Amino acid sequence: MPERNKIKIMPEALAIKIAAGEVIERPASVVKELVENSIDAKADDIAVYIHDGGRKLIKVVDNGEGMTRDDAVAAFERHATSKVLKEEDLYTINTMGFRGEALPSIAAVSEVILTTKPLGEISGTIVKVKNGEIEEVGDAGCADGTTVEVRNIFFNTPARLKFMRSISTETGHIYDTITRLALAYPSIKFRLYNNNAGMVETSLRADLRMRIADIFGRDLLEGVIPLEAGDDVLRVHGFVARPELAYSTTKGLFVYVNNRWVRDRGINHAIANGYRNCLANGKYPFVVLLINIAPQHVDVNVHPTKCEVRFGNPKGVYELVKNAIEAALAPSYVQPYNSTSFPFKKGWHVGGGLPDGVRDGTVLYDVAASTRESRFEVCSKPSDKAEFAEPATDAKSLFFEELEVIGRLWLEYLLCQRESEFYIIDQHAAAERIAFEKLKKDYYNSRSVPSQMLLLPQRVEFSLQERDVMESSMQTLTNLGFDIEPFSGNTFIIRAVPDMLSGRDCRDLIKGMIDELASLETSFKIEDKLDDMLMRIACHSVIRGKRSLSDEEAKALLKGLSHVDFSGNCPHGRPIIKAISKLEIEKMFKRS
Repeated sequence: MPERNKIKIMPEALAIKIAAGEVIERPASVVKELVENSIDAKADDIAVYIHDGGRKLIKVVDNGEGMTRDDAVAAFERHATSKVLKEEDLYTINTMGFRGEALPSIAAVSEVILTTKPLGEISGTIVKVKNGEIEEVGDAGCADGTTVEVRNIFFNTPARLKFMRSISTETGHIYDTITRLALAYPSIKFRLYNNNAGMVETSLRADLRMRIADIFGRDLLEGVIPLEAGDDVLRVHGFVARPELAYSTTKGLFVYVNNRWVRDRGINHAIANGYRNCLANGKYPFVVLLINIAPQHVDVNVHPTKCEVRFGNPKGVYELVKNAIEAALAPSYVQPYNSTSFPFKKGWHVGGGLPDGVRDGTVLYDVAASTRESRFEVCSKPSDKAEFAEPATDAKSLFFEELEVIGRLWLEYLLCQRESEFYIIDQHAAAERIAFEKLKKDYYNSRSVPSQMLLLPQRVEFSLQERDVMESSMQTLTNLGFDIEPFSGNTFIIRAVPDMLSGRDCRDLIKGMIDELASLETSFKIEDKLDDMLMRIACHSVIRGKRSLSDEEAKALLKGLSHVDFSGNCPHGRPIIKAISKLEIEKMFKRS
């Protein structure tokens, strides 16, 4: 006869191993938990030694506060912690660890030796643990701080061991873990050794700029822009890379909340929107963002590995990040070096100061401002010539004003020089950026774009689906400067177009915009795609194909660039201007 009662209490040893599986996914998880403990212990020098991707050995040595014997033994008990003792503490967490599960989880699936000594004590303590059971506790002669050795991870859980990746893959995950922690704590010296060979060594008591140089190489500093925004309750600071430095994946995104590396789709979306008008589709920037928020406004207890958080006001965080990135990127106008690839260097890096010529121009942004008024007036004419107001007296204006046009290349590029540098400007991309910023300014200032009636209205035909989209989008198209009305069946009449499109056939443009809207999901709001539609109009309105600009038109184009933000890239993210220094040219001809 079958047993009636099916619910049983799980054996303690099995429950511990299951809980350990939530925290310890791979050797990198062990490194993360142990190094976070070292950070909480106020260590300023942390060394990590691994063998065979952490499978055989993970050893973390720190010079932190150390532990007494009683604490060293108690640390291997589940939920043993010095950081959260009452429910109210969950709302004021300021430490990396707080659950009290790191050491017992690690010890449940490996062999652990902990050696520790509090500052100033004569002797320390050694604790040996295997399969979750303490085997030995004794005196030890050791330096101040704590050393934890973890050997043979997952030796007693063959199923987990079976799913371990290659040694090189696991080593890469450990490298990434150290990198993320090192960026969050530039004042701490980090070292990583793989099979006794150094992989990482950072400077002691560095700032974030120097720490980026420590890890990714000093060349990268030439392509990053500092930013800072917010207030005492919510603040963001860090560095964003110029649009030219981009990846095809999100591996260049380093986002921290109260110094804790996190994965957050909302923040990643805010970053993407901050770059949306200057980064090509499918590309992701290099960004190091540290978000500081009052602990009571964020919940860090939503994931076993503490890599996700929940904000009390996610919209406020989103707006702050997006606006701060836009403000930081807006003044950038030229790529100051000739590298076309990301200068990441995975290897042995020792920081040693900043490269010559790197300026600390932190961008401050008022978090209360939801929009930024353009400082310039730009007016585009149908003839592709432009008239501009007096240039502003900022660095960008002076830069473009000082460029001397010395030639044309293939009827598509302007060749310019300034002092000891040579510049190539994509004339279509430049004109497109100028037109796009003009359209944006018009639309967001008055919610409409100036229009021009056509002498001869243009007829355009749509499919049944396109006609439905056209009818539902009519008001938005009117705000964008079009006057379109139904004529017969699926045919519509274009009676007016945006001012800058006067004299152009806009039927293909309208059909392209409607085709794009028709392909989107029904939950889509047309307002969310306004910038994309403005880009299409801008692209359609300016210099297209091969054309030799007159000296007057070339100078007008340069003046236009001095009047707009994001003047280093067209709205689709392609670069507008490239620089080649005299030194680089001399190297080409072996003259330096």
